[in-house]
Amino acid sequence: MIDNIDEMILSTLSKNAKQDTFEIWDFLKGHGYEITEEEIESRISKLEHDRVIKGYTISIDMKKVKRRVIRVNLVTFRTSQALPKRIEGLKKYLTDAPFVLFSGRTRGGYDWITVKSFLSEEMADEEGDIYRNLFGDIIQNYEVYDFIPQKDSPFFALSYIESEYKQFLNEWGPPFLGKYI
Repeated sequence: MIDNIDEMILSTLSKNAKQDTFEIWDFLKGHGYEITEEEIESRISKLEHDRVIKGYTISIDMKKVKRRVIRVNLVTFRTSQALPKRIEGLKKYLTDAPFVLFSGRTRGGYDWITVKSFLSEEMADEEGDIYRNLFGDIIQNYEVYDFIPQKDSPFFALSYIESEYKQFLNEWGPPFLGKYI
């Protein structure tokens, strides 16, 4: 199980995985934690060993790269005896697909939401046709939207810490709601 210090290490690494131990130490110190650089290295090694940290990646400035087509698929399933088995096939397809950013079962108006990234509209349309052919027997309703991000993909948004959340609300909330904390 990870503790608050581990969560803070994950948060800062998610913003810059190349930072050195001293920078992480400084970040922790700024949040009131006094631990050694050796302990930080040990914690990172344990997080890697336990597969909490599964790898390191880069962050790309998408304004400097050819625009990708981001497609959001919203699916409602039809009731079928074969639905559980077919969903297993759908999961495998979406897990193996290199263009899938996020995908998962939902509770609400749709049964499944998937976000995909393609190099071109032609590729996106081609995959959409293949997807509907492969899984059309279980699809009752299929909606597709092109999504134009206003912000780069901030995967560190999946690992922020509570103090960052509160700091953001305190910066944006006061004009409307007063101080958050």
